[in-house]
Parts: sequence; structure tokens; C-alpha cells
Amino acid sequence: MKIIAILEGPITTGGGFNQALNAILQMQRICEGRFEFEVFTTEPENIRHLKSFGVNAVSFSFSIIDKLLCKLNLNVWWQIIQDRIKLIGSFEKKLMAHGCDLAYFVTPSVKPPALQRLNYVITVWDLCHRDMPEFPEVRDFNQFYARDYYYQNHLSPAVAILTDSVQSADSISRRYGVDRERLLPMPFAPAPFLDSKISTGKEEVLKKYGLPEGYFFYPAQFWAHKNHIRILEALLILRARGIQFMVVFTGGDYGNLGHIERFVKKNNLDGQVRFLGFVAAQDVRGLYENCKAVVMPTYFGPTNLPPLEAWMFGKPLIYPLQFSDQAANAAILINPDDAYDLASAMEICTGNNFCEEMAKRGRMRLQEIYLHRKDAEAELFAKLLQFEKRLRCWN
Repeated sequence: MKIIAILEGPITTGGGFNQALNAILQMQRICEGRFEFEVFTTEPENIRHLKSFGVNAVSFSFSIIDKLLCKLNLNVWWQIIQDRIKLIGSFEKKLMAHGCDLAYFVTPSVKPPALQRLNYVITVWDLCHRDMPEFPEVRDFNQFYARDYYYQNHLSPAVAILTDSVQSADSISRRYGVDRERLLPMPFAPAPFLDSKISTGKEEVLKKYGLPEGYFFYPAQFWAHKNHIRILEALLILRARGIQFMVVFTGGDYGNLGHIERFVKKNNLDGQVRFLGFVAAQDVRGLYENCKAVVMPTYFGPTNLPPLEAWMFGKPLIYPLQFSDQAANAAILINPDDAYDLASAMEICTGNNFCEEMAKRGRMRLQEIYLHRKDAEAELFAKLLQFEKRLRCWN
């Protein structure tokens, strides 16, 4: 049996790309010695990144026919036509030409409906459009309806649906009527690019970006739901108390950077806030190593990558209370609506004994998550073996 992973999007998508890379490396490891494995990617540049981790990949693009099939497959009249003409798009033809038996979409994707014959495994990271529908990235211009339509109609045919947590799996099953046994919670893991062998040195990173050691670090794209504004409000509260911390933001602009920059300028926070934009993958380790703590007051979850990475480097984590299932006792849990709560949490991070205790808890929590991930990998392997046996019935 051959599995082909589908990687859509460039490295600049940030955490989404890193988690997709984790999924690819995981599947390659699971397949070794049992199944064939290959990667298709929509971005030719990704081939170089994958090769650095020993993964072979080929590039492709979705044709107009592929995109039409994704749109038309639920139309009753089209179903009648398709039953007669049996149209297959170039994407599926290329998969079949490479001997694919099972396609694996390693990021949330709207493209599985393009597959008319091949089975697939799909990924869902969250249902935040249902949890927090007021945010513009899931509200504006029918985004909510587009997402909801997709989940209602395209999850059930999947051989398996990989999601980030038990909470998400239960929520998907409840909200969209998907059979729970087809949902497999697969915990996230730290980004592969954080490996010291391919990372820039700690001191070199400080010099490159002109940073002092001991800042608060928030690696997140500039979406509204990332809640950068609350950190800035906390800085103002702390400044009124005679305390000044530096905060470093990394990540690309997804529509909210201008709003954050205007707030910084209006409140004279320029000396305390650094915007590094999207940074090279090899520099991220150094940015973690040099920070005082990782602060992540995001509204979207229930899991995220930066907490795992904070624990990996022994850094205190400030994280929303509603995501305590991921953090357990390894984070300072705050109300993301409350800047005073966040300011107090940042102030607590100045104590050395406290930081050492949080680092210890973080390492223990990370180990617990690794064990959960190992169990989930065994369950995924069992699902693949089951599919392979059923595949023999027709292929």
C-alpha cells in the first residue's frame, strides 16, 4: 500500500507549516518497513525544506477541473452527470499515476472532494469558527458559512480524521455527526526546525536582531484572535507600576498588524515592543532560548505549538485558562480578556525560583504529551493496517 501526503501552503504559514511537517515526518516513520510513502506539495520551495529532513517530494498544482469538482460534488444535478461521465481531475490522476492508495491531507484542506475514487485521511486542527465566531478571520465575508459547510459535508467519508485533542474530536463528532471511531486525537509536537543541529546560535540570534536577553516572546501570526493587543495593554499597566518589559513579536501579517502597530505608536511603546516579522526557521530556537518567558493569550485552541516549545526550552508559559487541558499545571493560566491578569502573570515571571519550578513542570508535561502521541501513533498504524486489509477487496 502506498500513502501520499498532501502539503498545501508555504513555510510562511508558520505554525501550520510546522505541524504539517511534523505530520509528514511522523507518517514517514510509521510507514517505514511496511508501507510506501511519498509527499506531494503545492509549493516547489517546500521540496528543499522536506529534503533537509530526508523526505522526498514532488510539486503539483490543482487544475480548474480539480477546483470545480470540489465545488460541484454535492450538487444533485452534477451527481447525475458525474455518474455518467466519471470525470477525474489531474490531481487525482497524478496521485494514481504515482501508485497512491490513500491520500493524507496533513493540513485542513477543502480539496478532498476533488478525489472521486481514492480514499483519504484528513486533518482538522480546531473548530474555532464555532467556538469564537465573532473574530473577523472566521466571520467576515461568509468565512463562517464556508467552514461550516465544509465540515458538515466532507468529513464523514474520510478513512480517518486526525485532530489535535480529545476535546476537538468530541466536538467534531457532536457538532457534525461524524462517527467518533473515525476521529483520532493526535497531540502536536514542537517544530522540527528547532533541532540544534540546524539552528542559529543563541548569541548570534541576539546580535542579528539587536535584542537584549530576557524579553517576553510571542511567536504568532498577526490575526485578531492571537490577541496581541492584550499584551500591549498589560505593558501599559506594568509601566504605570514602574515596570518595563520588552516583548518580541514574530509572525507575518494576516490583516491585524497595522492595528497593533498603531496602538504601539499611540501609547509610546516603541521602545518596549519589537516586530521581527516572519523570521528564518533556523533563528526561532535562539529566540526561545533568549527569552524570559513565552506569552500566548490567544483565543483559538484548544491546543497550540508554542506551549510545547516553551516547555522544550524550559521557559515559563503564560496561557489562557480555557486551554488548561493542554497546559495542566505547567503554565500561568490567565483570562485572555483581562489585561490586569496578564500583567500580573508577566510580573510573576521575574522570580528565579518560580521560573525553575515552571521549567520542571513544563518538561514533565511535555513528556506526558509525548507518551499520548506515541499511543496515538500506534492507533493510527492499526487504522492503516485495517485499511490495507480492506483495500485488498477491490485493489
